[in-house]
Amino acid sequence: MQWYYAIDGQRLGPVPHAELERLLQSGALRGDALLWRQGMDQWKTLAEVKERDPGMFAAEGPPPLPEPPVALPEEKTPDIARREPSFPASVDATAATSDALVYAGFWQRAAAFVVDAIIWLFGLQILSNIVVLLAFPEMVQMTEAIAAAGGSMAFKPTPEQMVVLVQFTALVMVVGVIWAVVYDVFFLRRFSATPGKMLCGLRVVQSDGEPLGVGRIVVRTLAKGIVGGPTLGIGYLIAAFDEQKRGLHDFFCSTRVVKKR
Repeated sequence: MQWYYAIDGQRLGPVPHAELERLLQSGALRGDALLWRQGMDQWKTLAEVKERDPGMFAAEGPPPLPEPPVALPEEKTPDIARREPSFPASVDATAATSDALVYAGFWQRAAAFVVDAIIWLFGLQILSNIVVLLAFPEMVQMTEAIAAAGGSMAFKPTPEQMVVLVQFTALVMVVGVIWAVVYDVFFLRRFSATPGKMLCGLRVVQSDGEPLGVGRIVVRTLAKGIVGGPTLGIGYLIAAFDEQKRGLHDFFCSTRVVKKR
């Protein structure tokens, strides 16, 4: 059973039922805290949930400590015996609260995407020019011929020129894919965020909040290209309607885009 909860207007979770009980016992959750889980029609306060099903949660806090034995006058109780025991539940509750994921909004993701697309296209332009100089020097003359003809629509390439155009286009596409993979692997491994996401205060993590490995980054980058074109962008748009703001590629790779804490 997974629970979502809200404190001071901030939604947190999901956390398992046992974790919710630790938060309750530590005092991190009060009676006015809002709770929701699958099957509930709306958010309810903790007090309402406990009133509806009193047996759902264990008793708040441990039972009272036993009375200490009466020490004889000549006996001295060591200091260590008078120390209060420590309860790690409060530490766990604090850690669970601080590690809760806050998912990025759709428009934040869109703004980060635009920034990254501009950087990627700028880099691809530089790499395409290098490809022209090293592998297709005849493209320079062909570009001049296209300009002289009044544009690409008016230009009538010869069969030899058509072969060069197809080869050049295919090579640029391959270079573009490699450039996209290198771009994502470098930034996501080093910063857990691309420049666009860093600018928007976002980062990319696994569903449990851990950083992405190289393999998952490569698959996610390729998935972005696959779901973006064939779905006409719908693979990205579904993030606007998903509760955790996931694009289709995030579903495939079990990744999340979250706000930095």
